[in-house]
Amino acid sequence: MVGVYLGPRQVEHVTSIRESTAHDYLYNCLSILDTKASALLQYDGIILAAATLGVTLSPRPSIGNLFVIMSLMLSGTSSVLCLPVIWVYWTTTPEFTDEEGEFIDLLGHRNRRTLYYRGSWLIAQLAVFFLVVGVMIKNI
Repeated sequence: MVGVYLGPRQVEHVTSIRESTAHDYLYNCLSILDTKASALLQYDGIILAAATLGVTLSPRPSIGNLFVIMSLMLSGTSSVLCLPVIWVYWTTTPEFTDEEGEFIDLLGHRNRRTLYYRGSWLIAQLAVFFLVVGVMIKNI
């Protein structure tokens, strides 16, 4: 939960952020998440391609196929979880007049996207694990 501050720690976090321009800080955080999510989507694409090759190149029935298919499903799930992270959010003109409200809104976007990204990353790692195990079982 690092980076997602709730409760009393959020007040301390918010106070420290205010030393810089809060709007700029949070948009930088969102940009970082966008970049990371984009890279993770590419990684998921590689896993999907490798798992597809693993299933199609060895069509004989095997328990390894089950692991490789699980890898396909997990990688697809990871990709879907990345989509809310890269959703475009633009501050509207009226939101600039309410700095406090805009700050809290952007903080909420950052926290949600961080959790989506972390979940997606963990699922992608699980997909690779299933792919490797599936390929190893198929080659035994």
